[in-house]
Amino acid sequence: MAAAEGAVRVFSPHLDDAVLSASVQLTRPHAEVVTVFAGAPPGSVEHTEWGRLTRARSAAERHRERLAEDDAAMSALGCARRRLDEPEDEFRTGELDLGRLADRLRPEIAGAAEIWIPAGIGGHPDHVALRRAVLAALDAAGDRATPVHLYADLPYTIVHGWPTWVTGAEPAEYLDPDRWVIDELVCTGVDPDALVGRAVRLTADERERKAGAVRAYRSQLPALGLGPADARRWTALLGHEAAWRMAR
Repeated sequence: MAAAEGAVRVFSPHLDDAVLSASVQLTRPHAEVVTVFAGAPPGSVEHTEWGRLTRARSAAERHRERLAEDDAAMSALGCARRRLDEPEDEFRTGELDLGRLADRLRPEIAGAAEIWIPAGIGGHPDHVALRRAVLAALDAAGDRATPVHLYADLPYTIVHGWPTWVTGAEPAEYLDPDRWVIDELVCTGVDPDALVGRAVRLTADERERKAGAVRAYRSQLPALGLGPADARRWTALLGHEAAWRMAR
């Protein structure tokens, strides 16, 4: 695959994760989102639990809606996007073959100047599997030079608020989100000592663009506990983004 010079490749598990978690990276020159678990539901699946929660009329119709939402979000950020047809966790009937997925992702990492993948905070199986598969693909390609960043998965990372190293806020007396995030990384197989954190405070323009893109995912926001109706989480979502560069 030919890639633009300086290509920033952001791997998204689902049709909203890259925008929620790494919108600032998506507005950079030559940025591209690769959404991996974007396959249509099998014909045997009429409804899913998540679909019922979000009042989907059917799994197939909701999938079409979500593709249109993603198109609108990518247009709002001016970001190129590609989608793979891997089924997401709620559509799979067996174990995900990580080796096969890693093999499939090898062409997707080719030519990237930077790679951004989910850290896996929150433990969603698709987020963790994508991180592992991209790293396995890089190892198989013998690529030890391309910078790899783990982006802090949103909204999971802010369930207790942003870590203090992200916002610069004083620690709360009875709450330690910094410790919680470290524990989440360890639980999903990441060594925090091999990471270098970086935090971004979004500018007013970046907040506005992100808000417009996030609102495109209207079928998902209420169930995620996001949106202007939840002022605290909405402010946290738009205020900062965080990631870690991996030492490889």
